[in-house]
Amino acid sequence: MKTKLLTYFCTIIVITSCSDDDATLIPTNSQDPLIELEFVNPPIDLQGAQAQFAFNIPYDQYDDTVFDVFLPTSSTPTGLVIFIHGGGFTGGDKGFIYNANFEDDIVELLNTGIAVATINYRVIVPGDTEGVIKSLNDSKRALQYIRYIHNELNIDKDKIVLFGSSAGASTALWLATNDDLRDLNSADLILHESSRVKGIALNATQSSLDIETRWLGDVFGEFGTSLDDIIEEYGEQTVYNFYGVSSQEEYDTPEIETYRQQVDMLSLLSSDDPEIWVTNTGGHNNEPMTTGSFNHHPFHAREIKEFADAAGVANVANYGNPVLFNNTDGEDFIAFLIRKINE
Repeated sequence: MKTKLLTYFCTIIVITSCSDDDATLIPTNSQDPLIELEFVNPPIDLQGAQAQFAFNIPYDQYDDTVFDVFLPTSSTPTGLVIFIHGGGFTGGDKGFIYNANFEDDIVELLNTGIAVATINYRVIVPGDTEGVIKSLNDSKRALQYIRYIHNELNIDKDKIVLFGSSAGASTALWLATNDDLRDLNSADLILHESSRVKGIALNATQSSLDIETRWLGDVFGEFGTSLDDIIEEYGEQTVYNFYGVSSQEEYDTPEIETYRQQVDMLSLLSSDDPEIWVTNTGGHNNEPMTTGSFNHHPFHAREIKEFADAAGVANVANYGNPVLFNNTDGEDFIAFLIRKINE
C-alpha cells in the first residue's frame, strides 16, 4: 500500500491530515507549487526490518536539492541519521549509501528504531561563482527542512546525527562546528529551524576547507607543501572554482580570505560542539602526491583530534596507515551514532 505525504513546498507547509486518498493543505500562498510524494519499494533488501521508504523529496527549488528517507515503523518519534555523500564537491550521489558496504548498516539502524535519510546537494561546476559554500548551505537547508517536517516524518528533531564520507564528512564537520545557523528573522520558516546536531561520524574526511591556511599550515606543514603544489595536482581552475572565483587575482582578495575563514572548521571548533567520531586510515602517512592522498590523508583526522582536544570537544579517532592513533575501543560509526541518539 502506498502512503502519501503531501508537501507544500518553498517556505511553508502545513499538513492537517494525510491518508491514502486525500490530504488537506492550509497554504499561505496559493501560487506555490504542490508536490506529491509517495512511499515506494526501497532500493535495498530491508531483511525484515519494518520501515517505509520515500525518495527524491525536494527540500529546495533545484534539481539536486532532494533527499531519500527510510522511516522505521514506530508509535513514537524516532531519531535520525542523515548521510551526506562524498565526491569532492563536484560529483557523487545520495544513492552511494545503497551499495553493499552500507546496506546492513541501514538495516541495523532501522531495527534499532532509527530513521535514515540520504541527501543530494548542488555541486561545484566549471565557472562556478558560489563555490563550496553553495554545497554546504544546501546540506544545512536539507537538515533544517527535515526538522521543519519532523511531524510528517515522525522524527524527533532533537535526536539527529550526521554521517558523511569525504566531502560529505567535511560538510558534517562544518555543520557541527558552526554556531546555530538558524535565522529567526527570515521570511522562510524552514530557516528558523536549528542546524545543531547530537553527533557526527566522519569517514575519510578533510579537516578544513581553507586549503591555504590549514592544509599548508597544519595538515601538511611538515612536508613543506605549497599552494603551487596543490594547484599543480588539482588544476588551477578547480582550486579557484572551489571558492567561486576564476583567477589568482580574484583569489588574492580580502573577500576570499573571509570566505576561507567561513569554511575553516578547525577554527570554528568550540566547547559546545557535538562529539566527533573520525577515521582516516585509507591512505599512507607519507607526503601526499595524489588528489586522493591530499583529500583523505590521515593527518586531516590528526588535526581534527588535536583541535577538538584543545577546544574541549569529545572525540573518538582512528587514523594513520600504519595506525598512528586509535581510541575507538572497537566502537564503529554505527555504534557511535546509536549511542549519540540515545544519550
